[in-house]
Amino acid sequence: MKTNNNKESARRWTLDDVRDYLIEHGIRASFYRLKIFEYLINERTHPTAEEIFETLKKEIPAVSRATVYNTLRVFLDRKIVQLVNVEKNEARYDATISWHGHFKCLCCGKVFDGHIETLKLAGLEGFEIYEKHVDLKGICLSCLKSKKS
Repeated sequence: MKTNNNKESARRWTLDDVRDYLIEHGIRASFYRLKIFEYLINERTHPTAEEIFETLKKEIPAVSRATVYNTLRVFLDRKIVQLVNVEKNEARYDATISWHGHFKCLCCGKVFDGHIETLKLAGLEGFEIYEKHVDLKGICLSCLKSKKS
């Protein structure tokens, strides 16, 4: 069975993979839930709920915004997706739940994953840390190249 981590992120998930994963995490695998998670795990674009809705509506005209938002809430509650808040008031969703950082390009607006090799914190010895986020902003390579040409 696949796990939802960086090693598996390069492989495309089938609907059967998604169904098995949802069931394994105690989530009823309705058609909409399957399609929403399939989009998140395979596309890796860190979309907003609205972007998910607009994309899926092209394929599934009957999908509603409420279904997308409610499904994302279920996924967050079951910890199979994480919320990415690189910008204030901009909730994005990420199906890679292993610890990693995010980089948002200030030109194109895309959000990229970044592997974190080491992180040293001082002054928090003995604390229990439940969440950790590393969010960076700048200009991606593609935008830098297009500016130079």
